[in-house]
Amino acid sequence: MTRIRYSVAVSLDGYIAGPNGEYDWIIPDPEVNFSELWAEFDTLLMGRPTYEVAVGALASNLLPE
Repeated sequence: MTRIRYSVAVSLDGYIAGPNGEYDWIIPDPEVNFSELWAEFDTLLMGRPTYEVAVGALASNLLPE
């Protein structure tokens, strides 16, 4: 049976980004190894804005591949 794990960063008002798309309230943790974290999944579902931020971070070498 496939295991499903749900995780989301969200503020108390239920939104991830601010009114202008800012997400500066999310403080990056340098201890998090995204390569190891993402290797635990065979499928990752995210919305378009989140995907575009992730792709931009990968292109800028802000996240490991």
